[in-house]
Amino acid sequence: MPAQHNSPSALGRVLKYTGIFGGVQGFYVLMSVVRSKITAELLSTRGVGLIGNFNRAVDFIGAATGLGLSFSAVQRISRLAERGNERATAHYVCLVRSWILIAALVGLVVMAAGAPLWSYFYFETTAYTPHFLLLAPLVALTTLSGGELAVLKGLRRIKSMAFISTISTLSTLTLTTLLYGQWGVAAIVPALLLCTAVLFGLQLRTTHRLVPYAVRITSWRFLRKGRLMLRLGTAYALSNFIALGTESAVRALILRHPEAADLPLLTGTEAVGIYGTGLTLVVTYSRLIFMSMDAEYYPRLSALTHRIALQNEAVNRQIDVLVLLISPFLLAFALCLPYLIPLLYTPAFLPVVPMVMGALLALFFKAVVTPIAYLSLAHARSRLYLGLELTYSAVSLLLLAGGYLQFGFSGAGWGLTLSYLIYLFVVYFNCRRAFGFAFERTTLRRALSQLLLVLPALLAMAVFSSWARAAVGTVFLLGSLALSWQLLRHAVHLPARLHRLFHRSED
Repeated sequence: MPAQHNSPSALGRVLKYTGIFGGVQGFYVLMSVVRSKITAELLSTRGVGLIGNFNRAVDFIGAATGLGLSFSAVQRISRLAERGNERATAHYVCLVRSWILIAALVGLVVMAAGAPLWSYFYFETTAYTPHFLLLAPLVALTTLSGGELAVLKGLRRIKSMAFISTISTLSTLTLTTLLYGQWGVAAIVPALLLCTAVLFGLQLRTTHRLVPYAVRITSWRFLRKGRLMLRLGTAYALSNFIALGTESAVRALILRHPEAADLPLLTGTEAVGIYGTGLTLVVTYSRLIFMSMDAEYYPRLSALTHRIALQNEAVNRQIDVLVLLISPFLLAFALCLPYLIPLLYTPAFLPVVPMVMGALLALFFKAVVTPIAYLSLAHARSRLYLGLELTYSAVSLLLLAGGYLQFGFSGAGWGLTLSYLIYLFVVYFNCRRAFGFAFERTTLRRALSQLLLVLPALLAMAVFSSWARAAVGTVFLLGSLALSWQLLRHAVHLPARLHRLFHRSED
């Protein structure tokens, strides 16, 4: 491999685009923390469980009826916008919006018509049928919002997306606080509807100025021009549908077997609330690190697929940066976890600690496998991508469900970790054969060095308590920080940048 492939500038460029220092992402996570705390205080574990199930149902129906249009439309809009052909861009955006509107209406009908079925599946009773009827417009709004977001992405209006994200996050926090404080659990569905309506309104206000809103849903001659877009989005939609279906199945299992958690007087809805909180803790607060994958890494990788050496360099550099960032984050998060739960939620959520401790290692494997998995999308190998996602969904369903039934929330957490480990091997061997991918020795060395710190540290912190836990966690955290600092120092010349920053402030 040529020397420049491992150059500090390459690492620094990837690190820059991860968005880890971006204010919008940090603000979003901060607001998520505040909203979670308020929701936990006002609604407790039962309310959190209800919100989780309602959201999963909306996402599940939306994935089934949305056909991946919000994903497949972006590339074509971007190409037309780059050419500067405003008429062609407006024509294609009209086509996208037409299909999005059809998908939204279909989603609304499916949710409303199947309301008793969804109620029984997610809650083992038809008592929530009225709630699912009221959620039908939410499916439509979510699909329409995804369409307008695709337009913004295609036109590369990054600042507009950041502004909308900031305003919608603030409005969501305000609305949920007011509604939950006034009406409690009864306000969950109205809050979901209002927050999504505000987001869609902000998006439409912005996109309408760029490309005036227009649809043509009565002309089949016009609509059939979107066949390629539908075909491209189908694999993505199917994988998303399967992933959401898997999560919904695990939630349904936990709802029906709260006794497996081995916690007295725990109801099914409360058990689902604790499980959902565990997923939120594992996924949401690592969001900063994986934020740039769709927006920056995927387009960059797509442009390099014709040259294997450059393709592999891009994947390895992305892995380097993700591992560099995720490893100390995992150890710091695990070290503070028992104190964070009462702070971020309430003491009623403390049973989630064993699950999160078991699941944190999954994020390490995710940091390695995700850049590799994008190769199938970058090469437009939709069948391979779908096959890999199917494999992961099947494995995770078995391990999460089996782990929970045998060992409670802790078993679910370790089941998630084992799922990602198996997924890593499956993706690596398939992408090596299909696209010629190979790990660089330096990337393997960096990843293994961090793993040898993260794995024993997490195991020790899961076993020890009090001062021993803190001492072990701190020692391994310092070691992980030292390794990350060594790479970061060469990648972005951080000491020199800090020196310039402090000297500038003195002036």
